[in-house]
Amino acid sequence: MIIRENKFDNIESFIENLKKNENIIGIVEYGGRTYKDMATGGDYDLTVIFDKPVSKNFSGVHFRIKDIPVDCMLLSKEDFMADMPIDEFMLVHLNCKILYDKDNIISELLKSVQTKWTVPRELSDFEKMLFRFSFRHVLDKLEHRLHDNEIYAKYFIYSSMDWFLSCYARIKGWEVGKPKLHLKFIERQEPRLFDIISNLYSENCLEKQFELISQCAEYMLDSIGGLWKEKEIIFHLLPDGENDEVEQNEFLDILMN
Repeated sequence: MIIRENKFDNIESFIENLKKNENIIGIVEYGGRTYKDMATGGDYDLTVIFDKPVSKNFSGVHFRIKDIPVDCMLLSKEDFMADMPIDEFMLVHLNCKILYDKDNIISELLKSVQTKWTVPRELSDFEKMLFRFSFRHVLDKLEHRLHDNEIYAKYFIYSSMDWFLSCYARIKGWEVGKPKLHLKFIERQEPRLFDIISNLYSENCLEKQFELISQCAEYMLDSIGGLWKEKEIIFHLLPDGENDEVEQNEFLDILMN
């Protein structure tokens, strides 16, 4: 455990101090809070970009500045030169704000990732099949084990709802990793779905929670074929695979006849 006090009175003074480090070539912020906002509630998200990788063991650090939690990614320019992001959290840099850009390096790197990292607008067949199967799989597990362990059942419902929402954001083409924003979109644009979600989180009865998360799943998957049906066969496609029903039927003849 590391305990260390920092000297900064606000986030802005921390940012200004970072700019003095000759190894730092850029600073960007993302999320809902700006570097001048010291109001209580919520954290501050930023990425500090170094000329070279700082460690093989970590890629970020968490600390506080005057009771504001700071979530600080520690990346290098090499991380932005890759054809694909190292993880989905890197996609926040598609919509970030530059606070410091030494020699215009960061601006050029971000322009590059805008084309390389953009999430495809249209869902792939792989994603459609994955969502339709996984949503049904979640509901099947809940339906048959709802009363085995009440605490676990509630945990599983809420954690599954997180997964459902992230999948629905992908279906809708919304920016990845921003559930608070996604819920705002739903509240404004889809009041029926928002009511289902609101009732799910305010309800305590397991049976009613299961009914509501089932309604949620049906609503979210309606545009891509709905939940996996009882007699339907779904193939687990490769990420770049095609949904070739002729090939699949030929294989089923081999497997089942």
